[in-house]
Order: sequence, then C-alpha cells, then structure tokens
Amino acid sequence: NIDRWICYALEHGVSELHLCTYLFWSISIPSKVFTSTTLVKLSLRFLNLLRVPSDTCLPALKVLNLDSMWFEGNQFFDVFLPACPALEDLTIQGYTSSRIFPYVISSKTIKKLSVSYSCYRYGDDFSSKILFDTPNVVDFYYFSYLGGKSPSPQCRMDSLAKAKLNLCFLRRNGADMQSGTDVTDLIGGIRNVKTLHLTSSSVEVISACCKGGLPVFNNLVDLVFSSKEQGWKSLLPCLLRRSPNLKTLVLSGLDYFSCRRHRFTWIPRNNQINMLRIMKFQGYKSELKHIRHFLLKMECLEVLQVYVAASMDGPKKKQLKEDLLELPTASSKLKIQ
Repeated sequence: NIDRWICYALEHGVSELHLCTYLFWSISIPSKVFTSTTLVKLSLRFLNLLRVPSDTCLPALKVLNLDSMWFEGNQFFDVFLPACPALEDLTIQGYTSSRIFPYVISSKTIKKLSVSYSCYRYGDDFSSKILFDTPNVVDFYYFSYLGGKSPSPQCRMDSLAKAKLNLCFLRRNGADMQSGTDVTDLIGGIRNVKTLHLTSSSVEVISACCKGGLPVFNNLVDLVFSSKEQGWKSLLPCLLRRSPNLKTLVLSGLDYFSCRRHRFTWIPRNNQINMLRIMKFQGYKSELKHIRHFLLKMECLEVLQVYVAASMDGPKKKQLKEDLLELPTASSKLKIQ
C-alpha cells in the first residue's frame, strides 16, 4: 500500500516528498522515486538503502535532506549525487555507516551545504578521507567530533560567503582526544568566507589543532566568536591579525575571560572594526574592563551593542547603561545601544 501511495503521488507530479521510518530497516523504495522528473525537494530519514538504481536521474531536484541514512558502499557519492544535476541545497545529518567512506561530496551546483556527524566516542572511526569539492557553495554548516583517527575534511569552497563551524573533540574515558587531529585543511578551505561563526567548542579545537597555522581571511567582514578563557588569549588575537577587512565582531562568553595581570585580547592597531556586539553580558566588572579595552583600541568603531543575560534584572541593566556611557573611547563616532 505504501509503495502504491508513493507511486500515485509521483505519477501526479508531486514536487516534494518526505520518506521516514521509525525503525532502521533495510527497505526497497519504489524505483520511480529515483527517476522522478518533478521532485524538487526530497527528504529521506532512517532508511537503509542497500541499492541505488543505476539509472537514477532526478533532473529537477534542488533540495535533498538525508537524516540518519545508510547507503551501501559509495552508492550515494558515486550514483545518487551525480544523478542530481540541479541540486542546490544538501543536508546530511545523523549517524552514517562507515562503509560509505571515503567521503567525497563533489558538485558544482550545490550552493548550501550542511553536514553533521553524531559520532562522539573514540573508536567510532568513520574515514580516512573527507573531501568537499563544492566550489559554488555560499552557505556552509559543519558539525563533527574530531580526535584519534577521525579525519578533518579538505574543502574547496571558492565562493563561500557564510560558514558556521561546530567542532568538538572525541572523548575517551572522560577525556578529550586531541592527538592526531589537525584542522588546517578545513580552515584553509574556508579562507574566502565573508561571515564566520565559531562556537565555543570550535574555538577550543582550532586553538589546539590548527597545526599549519591560520590562513589570511581577506574577505572576512563578520566574525561571531564564542569562547572560554583560552580562546580569548590565543585564537581571537590571531584571527583579528589575519582578518584585515573585518568590520563586525560579535563576542559571547566574555565572562569566562578574567583580567588577572591585566591580560586583555590583543587588538591590531590598524583594525577596521566598526560594529562590536557583546552577547550574554553577565554584569561582571571583568567584562566591563574588557569592553573598555576594546573601545580604546578600536578607532573606527561606530556602534557598540550589549545584549544582557536573561537573568539580569532592571536595576542592573540601568547601572550597566550608565557604566557603558562613562567608558573612554578612541572613536568620536561611537554610539552605544
């Protein structure tokens, strides 16, 4: 009955199809799914596809979402993906069998790429090679656990405009696995990005494991940076130094960075930052000291925006505004919001 329903929809020109099982079964999907000329959006979830038809052809498919899928061998990369000549948006998430690797996504049409792995334990080794050969991707999201033998991807993303990295260390016996991890190729592959968002865990991984050093981010104008103490000391100064055209800086987690011995983030003298946004401000004196440091080092700054933590009450918000207005600045154009 299910096959008949699916075929009926396809025969009547359906443009969007979502297939999902709640048990991880090896099932046979009607062959018409793989040869539809009308499908524009396809979602497959919790399916174990033992065989992708050799005549697969989805000429109109633009959006493909794979969640917790299992393909036999390299059939997704060698058969399925090449059969989608109009594909623009690809999302892969959830656990995927190690049998599909080496993991090579090659497409000149994909513009938005989102890849998430749920491997989180040492020993859940996936691959000896991950490659994203997607020169026209403009929007990239990547989530992965790294460490031990788990690889960092190589990227070719010449047109990249926006990227968000959520990298985490694998854990073994309660400890992070850092040995063998090198994200140099990944970071180098996104060097053309214009907007970069780094989560706190990504900052930790990059700080420890970008062994070849950071590239120069000549196109980077917007940086979203979240960290605990180590990232403020090492990675943020390096990113600022290697991002000569940075205009907007968004910071989160400033309360983790203490001011002992007057240690502040190094700011390049010739920086072009005109927008500074502080997120999750907790109201600590150390946070104000860091903001004061930023205001004195950013001569081009035009706007300072401070977003307080949800727990901050009205009187503290009022006091914060008064404290901010009293801070000295290097820019005569600064407006505090």
